[in-house]
Amino acid sequence: MKPHKQLFNEYIALYRPYLNRVNGLLSPFHLSVPLWSVMRLVFYEGPRTASDISSRQKVERPTMTKIIQKLKELDYVEVESGEDRRTRIIQLTEKGKDVCWQIYEKLDEYQKDLVGDVTEKDQLVVARVLKSISEKMMEDHR
Repeated sequence: MKPHKQLFNEYIALYRPYLNRVNGLLSPFHLSVPLWSVMRLVFYEGPRTASDISSRQKVERPTMTKIIQKLKELDYVEVESGEDRRTRIIQLTEKGKDVCWQIYEKLDEYQKDLVGDVTEKDQLVVARVLKSISEKMMEDHR
């Protein structure tokens, strides 16, 4: 098999099982990967506009509105008006921050277990390859 085919076949083979496992780790918090990805972005990068989050996550605005509404219902985020009243700023509540730390610890343990037999050097190589492919995809879709 050609190397590029093997790379993508291996990625596809791990993608769904990984997401299923992560969804299982998130379920006690009533979260899924799409909801968690929004929380994670705000957790690491600070309050963001709904538009910025939608753009960064490559999600349509109506879908992002539903995600933000669900996170509000869970009391994980709060929404404030920006300088322009049409702008909505999304930030984590204290409960949301606490949940993020708990999830971070669970995911960190799980991910460390998955790569336990893989050298740090190899992990960094794979990370660079995936980032390069991702950037190429973004260039192609502009």
